[in-house]
Amino acid sequence: MKRLQSPSCGVFLIAVAMALYFIVCYALRMVFGVFDVEEVGATEALTYLFYGFSGGVAFMLYGDYINTPRQRTYFAICFLWFWALLREMGFQHWLTRHDTTAIKIRFFTNPNNPLHEKILTLCILALIFGTLLYLLIKYWKWLVRGFSDSNPVCCTIVTLCVWTAVTQFADRFPWEYKKLTGEKLTEPVIFFLRILEEGGESLLPLLFAVALLQFHFMLRQRTVPEEHEQPEGKHVTVQNGVSGW
Repeated sequence: MKRLQSPSCGVFLIAVAMALYFIVCYALRMVFGVFDVEEVGATEALTYLFYGFSGGVAFMLYGDYINTPRQRTYFAICFLWFWALLREMGFQHWLTRHDTTAIKIRFFTNPNNPLHEKILTLCILALIFGTLLYLLIKYWKWLVRGFSDSNPVCCTIVTLCVWTAVTQFADRFPWEYKKLTGEKLTEPVIFFLRILEEGGESLLPLLFAVALLQFHFMLRQRTVPEEHEQPEGKHVTVQNGVSGW
């Protein structure tokens, strides 16, 4: 329990899980020769299992948010969780019958793609980025201050954001490298990046669940700071005298 409430919990989780994942993947590669992590159903199954776990955690802890100043935040993060799950399931491919994916710039610039597909995709992206912008505007000051003060929830959220960027980099780098140099990366490097991407993405819902659990235990211990969006100097008590995120 103390490890869960540590500011370094998210980093510790990533380090241990990725170390185990790399060991397993490289061991299987030594046994079977070429080992393509994208073709292994176990990785995908684990990812969906982690999404199910994080969704269950969010559902069980709804009482931390409903009928409190945090209610809109709860619906916003659940909305983002839902679309993250759909992306993992490949919804970006469902939105178009005339292209490979509907969330890349080339989809919108391709004149052969139907207008209604572009409008639908644009509306969905606007909702997602609008929700992200809402959370960013509302919480960026609290997030920066909390991270500098080693607030466990803030540290885990920052870890989640940074790790998302790392997995996206691992996903896009081979293609960008070939585009810039005209040459493909060596097979060992591609293998390493695939492990980093596939294993890394599976941990994102776990980090989400960790942040929810950390906040829950901070509420129980009454260590959550005053609701940040209230004017300074005012204290609003909610839910057993505790206010916060």
